Amino acid sequence: MHVLTYPMMHSASPGLLLLSFLFLADADSPPRFTRTPDDQTGVQGGVASFVCQATGDPQPKIVWNKKGKKVSNQRFEVIEFDDGSGSVLRIQPLRTPRDEAIYECHASNAAGEITASTRLSVLREDQLPSGFPTIDMGPQLKVVERSRTATMLCAASGNPDPEITWFKDFLPVNTSNNNGRIKQLRSESVGALQIEMSEESDQGKYECVATNSDGTRYSTPANLYVRVRRVPPRFSIPPADSEIMPGGNVNITCVAVGSPMPYVKWMLGAEDLTPEDDMPIGRNVLELTDVRQSNNYTCVAMSTLGVIEAVAQIIVKALPKAPGIPVVTERTATSITLTWDSGNPEPVSYYIIQYRAKGSEDPYKEIDGIATTRYSVGGLSPYSHYDFRVAAVNTIGQGPSSEVVEARTGEQAPSSPPRQVRGRMLSTTTAIIHWDEPEEPNGQVVGYRVYYTADNTLSVNQWEKQMVRSANFITIQGLTPNKTYYIRVLAFTSVGDGPLSQDLQIIAKTGVPSQPSDFKGEAKSETSILLSWVAPPQGGPDNQITGYELVYRRADDTEEKKVSFEPNTSYLLKNLKPFSTYTFQLAAKSKHGIGAYTNEVSIDTPQTLPSAPPQDITCTTPSSTSVLVSWTPPLVEFQNGVITGYAIQYSTTEGNKTSKRIDGVPPGSSPYLLEDLEKWTEYGLTVRAQTHAGDGPESLQLLIRTEEDVPSGPPRGVEAETANASAVRVTWWAPAPERQHGQIRGYQVHYVRMNYGEPQGQPFIKDILIDDSQWEHGDSTQYEVLLGDLKADTSYSVSVGAYTAKGDGARSKPVTVCTALPLPDKPKLMVTATEASTALLQWYPPPNAPTPLLGYRLTFGRIDVLPFTVVEFPAKQDHYTPQDIHKGASYVFRLSARNKMGYGEEAVKEVTTPEDVPSGYPEGIVCEEASAASLRLAWKSVPLIEQNGRIVKYSVLYKDINSRGNASEVVVAAPRSSVLLEALRADTVFDVRVCAFTAVGPGLYSPGVQFRTQRVDQVFATNFRVKAAMKNSVLLSWEIRDKNPTQPFTILYGKGQSVEVDGKQTQKLITGLEPDTQYSFLLTNRANSAGGLQHRVTATTAPDILKTKPTVVGKTNADGMVTVQLPSVQTTAKVR
Repeated sequence: MHVLTYPMMHSASPGLLLLSFLFLADADSPPRFTRTPDDQTGVQGGVASFVCQATGDPQPKIVWNKKGKKVSNQRFEVIEFDDGSGSVLRIQPLRTPRDEAIYECHASNAAGEITASTRLSVLREDQLPSGFPTIDMGPQLKVVERSRTATMLCAASGNPDPEITWFKDFLPVNTSNNNGRIKQLRSESVGALQIEMSEESDQGKYECVATNSDGTRYSTPANLYVRVRRVPPRFSIPPADSEIMPGGNVNITCVAVGSPMPYVKWMLGAEDLTPEDDMPIGRNVLELTDVRQSNNYTCVAMSTLGVIEAVAQIIVKALPKAPGIPVVTERTATSITLTWDSGNPEPVSYYIIQYRAKGSEDPYKEIDGIATTRYSVGGLSPYSHYDFRVAAVNTIGQGPSSEVVEARTGEQAPSSPPRQVRGRMLSTTTAIIHWDEPEEPNGQVVGYRVYYTADNTLSVNQWEKQMVRSANFITIQGLTPNKTYYIRVLAFTSVGDGPLSQDLQIIAKTGVPSQPSDFKGEAKSETSILLSWVAPPQGGPDNQITGYELVYRRADDTEEKKVSFEPNTSYLLKNLKPFSTYTFQLAAKSKHGIGAYTNEVSIDTPQTLPSAPPQDITCTTPSSTSVLVSWTPPLVEFQNGVITGYAIQYSTTEGNKTSKRIDGVPPGSSPYLLEDLEKWTEYGLTVRAQTHAGDGPESLQLLIRTEEDVPSGPPRGVEAETANASAVRVTWWAPAPERQHGQIRGYQVHYVRMNYGEPQGQPFIKDILIDDSQWEHGDSTQYEVLLGDLKADTSYSVSVGAYTAKGDGARSKPVTVCTALPLPDKPKLMVTATEASTALLQWYPPPNAPTPLLGYRLTFGRIDVLPFTVVEFPAKQDHYTPQDIHKGASYVFRLSARNKMGYGEEAVKEVTTPEDVPSGYPEGIVCEEASAASLRLAWKSVPLIEQNGRIVKYSVLYKDINSRGNASEVVVAAPRSSVLLEALRADTVFDVRVCAFTAVGPGLYSPGVQFRTQRVDQVFATNFRVKAAMKNSVLLSWEIRDKNPTQPFTILYGKGQSVEVDGKQTQKLITGLEPDTQYSFLLTNRANSAGGLQHRVTATTAPDILKTKPTVVGKTNADGMVTVQLPSVQTTAKVR
């Protein structure tokens, strides 16, 4: 790109020139490029766009030129930027070679002009370099609602990886000046365009452009439509009518919705109450203060789709006036009927009657909701004075009360008997009886009737009776001495009789005390009752009370108990049973005898805590979140009261322990359902019985586990990675333990092929079963599966779900993975062996290669010799000649092609070259053991390159060097490479030569090597051998010739290690050896002149296949049998 600047030339007088300078200094500035077009290489039939922007004052005008002339062609289009800062030259479709040229962007204004040039190159498809960009996935048509996020996808490939940019309506998309609302999501070869809070201005035609050093390629354009919802305005909260007091305040709320959201204002008649320039959207609250006049207020909601109105009526009302004074129109013993005048011209909502006992300081009781001006107030006490008043209520509130009117209820018969009935004998035939007025006389007591009899089996109507007026005592005469009399008293008013008092017993005997009066008791604790009474009157010092006798029993018992105690007016009885009813009778004693017993008094001991838990507690699990608990109450003797309910305590026993208590479970609620529990969780559960006194002891804890359910959480950490062109590897961890809700029986891996973000075809499911032994509740195991038989270079969406015995659980969020590009197929390979120790390899590339081939790799070598040779070739090479190919050997040749994904399948050829006689001879002939009559010889085979085939045997020639006869021959079959020459003369030198044979024939004999047999007196030991080989030791043995040897032996082995052995011994255990290792052992004697290398053996220690000791499983059973678990053996050796 080249930029040229042309200053404008002016001709003016000095005065005008000065004025011009002043003017230019104040305003004009020449054009300056802010963006210049870049050189491009396009593809025929494609698109090229050049962007040019400039700034200056005034704003420069941009003109595009081709070869110095303004562009003008139907395929050439100039698109201006909205802000006038520049334009884009777009050429479509491209033609070669006519469009290949230099293009110029010329910017000019009154202050100057500049030019930027750029070059366009156009290639045909068959001319494109291999790295030219390719659009793998272009944008697709998309419709999005306004304010939602729109994402336009694009993926491209090339070498090097192309950079992706975007155009909208043929102009470049600017992602830098919209506060991050429009941004490009970049990753390898992917450049999606994300538009947040989409607006109508985002609608248009989008293109994705991939550019690298080889060129530029445009995607097919795709339209983005931004849909705008249009809803006329409506009131979601219309204004409400209100009634208020004069001078009161009120807020009226009006809310309208729609799309677009409407403006909301208030009006009073034709007057706007909301300023035009401050009109809120959607919600408007009208605040009215000190309102004195009723009015209608209008709420108006308006948008481009319409105008709606709603009216709120504000009515100013005052509190009602006080009603007239109430008038008593009827009265009974328990009710007063009132009537009153409303006192209000306006209607009232209802009336309130307020009343209380006259003279009371308590608040008035109220009866509201009275709709009429007449009402009867009931529930009053007889013969009692009350104050009454009335108030009216309207929609504003309660008005003042009326003046008070006083009224008294009517009389009624007494509702309680006379109190404190007591008596004593004045003589053996005369008694005096006293009493007090009833507690509830319900009127004016007119008099009393006293009933008495000596036979209490008679009905009261048959008793003797006397009437008393205006007195609280009576004298009864004519009694029979020593008899017990029963006396009862009642009071009466003008309306009727009251109830009779309880029996008063009195014995007609002088000096015997009468009944104690006011006998009563109260429980002081769960096991004690305090009794109290008033002592009977005492008639002189000779009739003093000397004590009391108490008779009592428990209600359920038949046996009575008696207690006597000193004179007193109270007694505390202890050691009673809780929650029991006791009856008591009391009599006073004097020296003249025991008086009459009081009437029976029943007193209850209070409840206490139960002393035993509920019984027979059982649990069942009807669902995964509930437990059904059943129980029976504690035994009756341990209840200690009325069972008012039960308390159930339950808590989890695993993980983060949580506890919960349910109190007040009503009696009779067994079985009781505990709900909202954790799924498949063990709970510990106890039950307590409750009385009013509190909780009893809890039951033994019962353990119960809720039912299994489907997992509510998906597997975690789901990842998918490409394995090859037809497989992906999926890994995951189990769902969170608290969301498994059961034993995970297996997993289902769901996968489906994807195309442009949409699933294609039916999904596949791979089921992975989990054995009970493999299942873990925790997080320690990662699971893995390989999905195979997939299409190459294809995206797949993968999700994983766990399942229990109850069914499938939640699936993980899908992850997307793409299979690799396929590796190349195997090339076609041909191998020809030559006679010059070489081979000729020729090959053809694999057919239908999915991607360009980058080269080949050849691996070859003799099958019996490792490692193989590896050679790599460029993609254009199609032959190779390996050197040093041995005769009579089998070779393998493996050739594979490589693309950018790696090496593909190998083409394999095996070639066997023809055999020949060995061209070399065995080497390294040594004597391993020598005696006076034998030599043990060993040698190395012919070098591999000289074997020319498989060695089938060896020929060993040996002869005495002083003998003129022919050499002796011994034939040794391969693979042995040692021989024992026997029946030799002692102390003789032998010449030895060895020759190797293939199937074709013999090779060369080795040069002669000479060895000497021992003198007869030098042989100190024979038959040196390995007796046993263990993992870390070897047992060696031998035979000695000298019966009384004087010299010790030395055994050499390993890396210079040695051990000395007494000459009389014939075996030695060599220890401290490595397992599965070959060792050579040499037995020597110090007296031997040859240095002691007399006898040699080799041995391999046993492999270390048992890494651990066997373990005992469980205990010995009754039959004396024990189970032993042997360790696993990882070896190819046969284990016996």
